[in-house]
Amino acid sequence: MRLAALAAALLLLPAAASARPRRKAPRRAKATARKIDAKAAEKKAAAASDGTALPVWAASTAPVTLDLVKSRFAALDAKIVTLKADFRQFVNLDGSDTTQEVAGAVLFQKPDLMRLTHTLPEAQTVVSDGTWLWVYRPSTGQAIKTRLEDWRRREPLAKGLLDFGRSADLLERYAAEISTVSAPGPDGYRTFVVALTPKPGKAGPGGDFRLTLKASTKDFFPAESTLRVGHASIRSEFSAVRLNPVLPPETFHFTPPPGADVFTAPSR
Repeated sequence: MRLAALAAALLLLPAAASARPRRKAPRRAKATARKIDAKAAEKKAAAASDGTALPVWAASTAPVTLDLVKSRFAALDAKIVTLKADFRQFVNLDGSDTTQEVAGAVLFQKPDLMRLTHTLPEAQTVVSDGTWLWVYRPSTGQAIKTRLEDWRRREPLAKGLLDFGRSADLLERYAAEISTVSAPGPDGYRTFVVALTPKPGKAGPGGDFRLTLKASTKDFFPAESTLRVGHASIRSEFSAVRLNPVLPPETFHFTPPPGADVFTAPSR
């Protein structure tokens, strides 16, 4: 409010001065005005570089159908060019009481550019330039280079981290059904779960799986997914999602630190 009042005073100064001899504005006032303009420009640039919140739909009592979800998924997919978010993944293996937790932040750009910065269970950086994927672990000083497509096939954790902007496509490629829809909350919005499984005869090399996407009718962003494949269950959760932040090209380039042991995984 103080900045707004000062700006208003500066704007009104010429009109008030017209009734009496014109005087030069004090240098301090001009310097203050320049600082205000600079701070406003910096704030605007920072807001733009950080992206925007997810678009919100009006609350509705219309049935949550597969056609509706496909349409809303497609509308959001079309808006996604880049994305940033925090993530947590929980991995459970059949017969084990232990849950492995993976957490960090993800930066993504269509179609296959990605940077993961892990904070749990230990520091690790994963960078994809669309063709190659690097995994660097400071604790071992090792950097592993592998083809992105090979990593997709053998790493279940990849699902959900490289599917941003492809939600509607997933519903077309796999057998999909609405498995649950909640009652409206106090704000009128509902949560729903879409279950995806391979279409008959199209299980692929990874075998059968079940992937569920959980979203709200508020923004139709799959903020939670659960993949069940083989003897493992992987739940992914996303928060602090920002749409279309400005991501410099170097975000998706990786150069091994000096002294790192570099290994290239054989292609399969």
